Amino acid sequence: MDLAHVALWVSDLDRSLAFYNALGFERTWSFTADGVENVYVAADAGELQLRHDPDRTTPIAPSRADTDHVAFVVEDVDAVLERAREAGGSVVAEPHVVEAADAYAGFLEDPDGHTLEFLSPLDGES
Repeated sequence: MDLAHVALWVSDLDRSLAFYNALGFERTWSFTADGVENVYVAADAGELQLRHDPDRTTPIAPSRADTDHVAFVVEDVDAVLERAREAGGSVVAEPHVVEAADAYAGFLEDPDGHTLEFLSPLDGES
């Protein structure tokens, strides 16, 4: 079984696309259904579905009870987090060794507060 994608609600589609593009994600395809714009962005690390409803009245803020974070394996954690800072992301945990996971990882929040982890295995295998 393979994971197809993770869907995230975003409040400003253009801002989110600019942010994820800065991290190395590229737009792959999109569609609109029932007034909701769905734009897929992908990187070597995986695919995200960015969902935007211009008429949505409920807050976008993610519920910590539902999702803690989405993780991506990358070659250079420091470079990804630096690009995130430059694109307006908020680093919530500087890159550090996570001994229990045998990885080097850093965490950031996207413009809508979704927590993303970028990690690199310490043994050099992805």
